[in-house]
Amino acid sequence: MKRFVMLAALLSAGSGAALAEPRLAPATTPVEASNRVVLLVDEIRAIRNFPVLVAEQLGYLREGPMAVTVVNTRNEVWHGDQLRDGRVDAVLAYWHHNIVNQAQGFRTQAIVTLGLAPGMQVLVSNRARARLHSPSDLKGARIIAGGAGSSKTTVANSLVMAGGLRPTDYVRLGTDGKEKNAALLADGGADLIVAPVPDGDYYLKRGVAHMFADRTTVDGTRAALGTAFPTSTVYMASDRIKAHPEIARLLARAFVRTLRYINTHSAEQIAALIPADVKGKDEAAYLAMLREQIGMFAADGHMPEDGARQEWRVLAAFEPEYATVKVEDTYTNRFVDEARAR
Repeated sequence: MKRFVMLAALLSAGSGAALAEPRLAPATTPVEASNRVVLLVDEIRAIRNFPVLVAEQLGYLREGPMAVTVVNTRNEVWHGDQLRDGRVDAVLAYWHHNIVNQAQGFRTQAIVTLGLAPGMQVLVSNRARARLHSPSDLKGARIIAGGAGSSKTTVANSLVMAGGLRPTDYVRLGTDGKEKNAALLADGGADLIVAPVPDGDYYLKRGVAHMFADRTTVDGTRAALGTAFPTSTVYMASDRIKAHPEIARLLARAFVRTLRYINTHSAEQIAALIPADVKGKDEAAYLAMLREQIGMFAADGHMPEDGARQEWRVLAAFEPEYATVKVEDTYTNRFVDEARAR
């Protein structure tokens, strides 16, 4: 069974002044089993998933008699099996899983879109900087992007395609740790690297590379690709949505409110909501990562049609079986529209 490897993505951006959404204490009243919603998260401690912690701490994951229980992913158990047999009601992970699921005959749909940027930097080595200026220059370029199905490779593919090239027009190199990657950039063994934040800062500070394309923010992503790039989503089995739309409504309302909070509060205010065991002992380092990650979520919950279609084209160019998937079947904005109307 073919699956995409999910890689951690870290982002950069600022946040605005605080506005109205109230902070609510997490509810402690017992919830009947029939009203419990289970949300599976693709590594809850990863910085890219901080919105679910914010939603939980603000009490947004509970409404009336219904409450969401957040559980962490188990690497040995595929999320699709858990959606199929009802162990979980929804999954918080990257949108491209819906393309993969549909290609395998299992219909899932994103019901709310949180991230609109991949949260990565594309850096060019000092040696190649003089000849590589834009995506159209990347024919034959050697790009450190990891595995064939990795998110970093998807970013590399989307970049070369934005330059009118094909994924086969560049040489993909595996990644072998930051020190060895830096050595390859320095000695001419690689021309570019796709790096999540804060890894990108490591290469910049080492002086072995410069920024080529900033994909850490929505604006930077649009500048590089011409569209947003859907990443973090909450999705459900399509049959489950039809049978229990109240679950989709609860989740959409919770995360629409969460996105509004994230985009109207400071990084310091958001960090104050994160449990201490997640932030770790170095709270300053966590706050720095959080500041860089926030820009990924400059969104209102809607899936942008142009961004979804463009990302599908990139995936299909690399894996032809995905070309049979109908993009419009992989997401719905219905529940976000309802949530925003409230």
